[in-house]
Amino acid sequence: MRVVEIPKSGGGVRPLGIPTVGDRVVQMVAKMHLEPVVEPHFDPDSYGYRPVKSASDAVATTRLQCWRYDWPIDLDITGFFDNLDWELVMKAVRHHIQTTLILLDIERRLQAPVQRQDGSREERRGRFRAR
Repeated sequence: MRVVEIPKSGGGVRPLGIPTVGDRVVQMVAKMHLEPVVEPHFDPDSYGYRPVKSASDAVATTRLQCWRYDWPIDLDITGFFDNLDWELVMKAVRHHIQTTLILLDIERRLQAPVQRQDGSREERRGRFRAR
């Protein structure tokens, strides 16, 4: 995966991952296997990366909920995906998918280094724990 740094409005930069063609193929295969299995477990008011749900749907739900509740919660967890425990991620994936090739491909993509704009390669921040 290639990484490009995008300037933030408040200063600083945010890394943006640009998947290779191979990455996109693996992502689609994983999505095709995982989505029908895990989709029923998500909260109906969850809108991120969900089929048949859009940002407009999220805004509409937010408008309705604002009239029902006295307080809002807005969360932004800095570096959330950079700090995931990949073993826990894989444990959750294995709970739903047993196809060995898909599991190996997902694990390889998690471990693969990223390529910076200058061509250098960098290990990802998240790690599997030493066994």
